[in-house]
Amino acid sequence: MSTPLVIIYISGAGLRSAIWDGVRAKVTVKDAVLTHTRDNTTNLESVVQEALAQLDTIQAKRYVLVAHSVGGVIGVELARKLGDKLAGFIAVSATIPASGKSFVSTLPFPQRLLMPIILTLAGTRPPASAIRKTLCSDLTDAQADRIVEAFTPEPRKLYVDKTSSDKLPSAKYAYIRTLNDKQVSPQLQSSMAQLLPNVTITDIAGGHLSMVSHPDELADSISSFLKDLSVS
Repeated sequence: MSTPLVIIYISGAGLRSAIWDGVRAKVTVKDAVLTHTRDNTTNLESVVQEALAQLDTIQAKRYVLVAHSVGGVIGVELARKLGDKLAGFIAVSATIPASGKSFVSTLPFPQRLLMPIILTLAGTRPPASAIRKTLCSDLTDAQADRIVEAFTPEPRKLYVDKTSSDKLPSAKYAYIRTLNDKQVSPQLQSSMAQLLPNVTITDIAGGHLSMVSHPDELADSISSFLKDLSVS
């Protein structure tokens, strides 16, 4: 028998499912965290197909996607595949490219020109010092240690592959801005939020990993979003 509604969490680049533990403990709806293959043969389409295979094992009637950081790129593609099975989409400081564009396209000039070269030459794992300064800017030392230790490089194509130009399905959309974010500025978050249809924007006074630093506040935002959904 199908579950009426399942939340699907999509982690940002290099991050493990454990980042969502504090949020999942408080949001009392059946959920799952997506995983994907992380090697050089993986591209955006294969990541989305892996996600669909995982959803097939869950067999929910409808889904709410909660996408963080580069997980927003995966999220919008998965949303397009789900169609009317998508009940809602919550972007958490997420990268939302314009239709037919890639993650790299969202970067300011000249980063969007340099990033493909950097990814080819240096790979997709930032130095530990950069991870601490940007992703972990408002975490405790112990939390930052765990993030750095568990960080796993992503496939290069996840950053450079173009998304589909298909229209996003009709659903409820929200963007949660992280106002103290050292990785994705609140201004850039605001501009990307506008690419989601009929989006509602709310704020958390946290950094890029607000699901770790502010789990209760983020869980409250997700729970509030769910209250207005009618799924049977």
